[in-house]
Amino acid sequence: MFQTQLKLSSIAVSFLLLFSLVTFHAAAQTVKQTTESSSVEQAQSAAGQPDKIPQPGELGSPFTVDHFWKHISFELGGGYTPVEQKGAGLLGNGFIATVGVIDRLSPHWNLMVEMHILGLSGVSNPNYSTPTFAFDLATAYDIFAHARTSPYLIGGAGDYQLRLCNSPGGACNTIAVSAPGYNGGLGIRHRFYADKRMELFAEGRYHYIASGSTVFGQISMLPISAGFRW
Repeated sequence: MFQTQLKLSSIAVSFLLLFSLVTFHAAAQTVKQTTESSSVEQAQSAAGQPDKIPQPGELGSPFTVDHFWKHISFELGGGYTPVEQKGAGLLGNGFIATVGVIDRLSPHWNLMVEMHILGLSGVSNPNYSTPTFAFDLATAYDIFAHARTSPYLIGGAGDYQLRLCNSPGGACNTIAVSAPGYNGGLGIRHRFYADKRMELFAEGRYHYIASGSTVFGQISMLPISAGFRW
């Protein structure tokens, strides 16, 4: 009886050992396959073949989201404005101040919404500077977009609010006319940092105002200005 139990115990132990060996071998194969699969994925990733990288805006994406406001810059400038074509001779030379918002559409192309304040002297009262406002939409082409210093071409069109203080008897009688116009010219800009948008610019733009049928006559001017964009 004792021998029979001993044999059964030996068989049970042998079976347990065999089962353990089989289980250990299966587990080892699973670990090996997992390791090989991970190595293949890492090799594919290193070879430039990533598997299902999350796209911009998705959780875990390595790409930044290109928000539109990252293209936006601002402009502030000013300078001297000689009047080239005086029309009826009511307006004289003065100054220009410009503020604007820029959408950098591409490395070369910029879209600009601007307001110009033209302080032109009134010929009938030379001591009075009459404010002329211009609102225009312009485009600029940066010739050497990736260089720190580059010339650029600029042009646009808009609405010009002409004003004049007419004071024959001492009192100021304001004459106001709205007229369309266009502008175009050449400028140069210099970036302070190669990887940032802050830059110094200087430009000359010819402004032609289609006011020939008004009391002002035909007017054109060539403002020379400088300023900052950031």
